[in-house]
Amino acid sequence: MFKFRRPVGLFLCGGGALGAWQSGVLAELVKQGLHFDAVAGFSVGSLNGAAYCYNKTGELRQIWRDMRPDNVLRFRPRYYEMPLELYQQDGGSLSTKLNFFFQNRLAKMTLFSNQPVYNFLNGWLAKSGSQFPRNIKFYVISHAVEMKLPYIVRFDGSTQSHNLSFIDALTASCSIPMVFPPVPVEEHGRKYHLIDGGVIGIATINLSLFEGCRTVIMIGNSRPSDLDYPARGPLGYFERKARRMLAIHTQKIYESRVFIKSEPDVYLIQPPADLGLNLLEFDGRKCGPAYDIGEAEAQAFLRNLEQAER
Repeated sequence: MFKFRRPVGLFLCGGGALGAWQSGVLAELVKQGLHFDAVAGFSVGSLNGAAYCYNKTGELRQIWRDMRPDNVLRFRPRYYEMPLELYQQDGGSLSTKLNFFFQNRLAKMTLFSNQPVYNFLNGWLAKSGSQFPRNIKFYVISHAVEMKLPYIVRFDGSTQSHNLSFIDALTASCSIPMVFPPVPVEEHGRKYHLIDGGVIGIATINLSLFEGCRTVIMIGNSRPSDLDYPARGPLGYFERKARRMLAIHTQKIYESRVFIKSEPDVYLIQPPADLGLNLLEFDGRKCGPAYDIGEAEAQAFLRNLEQAER
């Protein structure tokens, strides 16, 4: 296998059900013998990162194949009074401002309970104990609404942190606005609402966490063409907006590599084509094939590096 310069960092982007593809990439890289010294992720990327820390990437294929919508989405609408503001990308016309105002109000409404997420994580990870089988630094990234900044919890070889439980941190990272409820946290006497910052637009997530690494592998779930993703179906508007923001974040995170003083080699792996899967389409009939595409893409990635080395 191609020899990467060590230490090696791994950054895993979010993307809801598209994370099935990312799981396939990650599981195959691990199967081929690649090991990481530091891992960071947000949204579904944090779940895949947790799978790596617990040496459970070999279980990901079956998890995605068995996935059913009711395993994840349990309808329970609620409203949260919090200062959540989406990022306004359009012009300043009156209609645009009104639309932006109503979007911000709707973003505080969540449609589904996060209890299925808690149930899954407690059943899958919590029973494995507090110590990771791997000695690794793991950064779980969410977004603190009140601070308007990423909220990063670092776990050093175990699930212990100074302010947030491991399961709460993972659930917060997956709390997509308008989909899942925020996770509350108290720090220095203040209360914050933690959400998934991958689709709201206000984010300064970057690769500086990997200072000291000589290689960083970044696995995204979006493609550049998602900047103009067409709106289709009843959730088309949400899908289009979320895809666009994920594509923007992925590009900006990748561009931040220039600020790492250790000057690592940074590789970005993205889906080679449309996966035929929506962000909230947690259906094993589609997630399973997406996983297989990710697996094949990882093989192609390693093969291309080996050919380039000759």
